[in-house]
Formats: sequence, structure tokens, C-alpha cells
Amino acid sequence: MRTSLLRQALAGLAACAVAFFIILGVMAVLPRAVQDSLPPGILGGAVVVLGVTAARRYARRAR
Repeated sequence: MRTSLLRQALAGLAACAVAFFIILGVMAVLPRAVQDSLPPGILGGAVVVLGVTAARRYARRAR
């Protein structure tokens, strides 16, 4: 059975949300000096990369 476009979009959104919280957790554990030295774009880029990776894995598994 083929998955609908809405289901795939929700899976991608959920994967991005999980990636966001994972990155936030990792950032919270880092020492303050390291947190201050990282540019703000690192957080967004890491969330996008992890979200896309998780969404692709989920989409492959659902087939």
C-alpha cells in the first residue's frame, strides 16, 4: 500500500522535531565556552541534516 503525501510530510516534520530536540540536548550538555563559540547557523544546519536523514530512513522503511 502506498503511503499518502500527507503521511510522508508528517513523518518528515516529526523527524525534524526529534532532530531539533536531540540537537538542543547536545547543546545543553556542551560547556558554556563551546556553546558561545558556535555560530547560530550550526544548530539550524544540524537539525536540517538530521531531519532529512531520519525522514529518508523512515520513508524507506515504510515501503
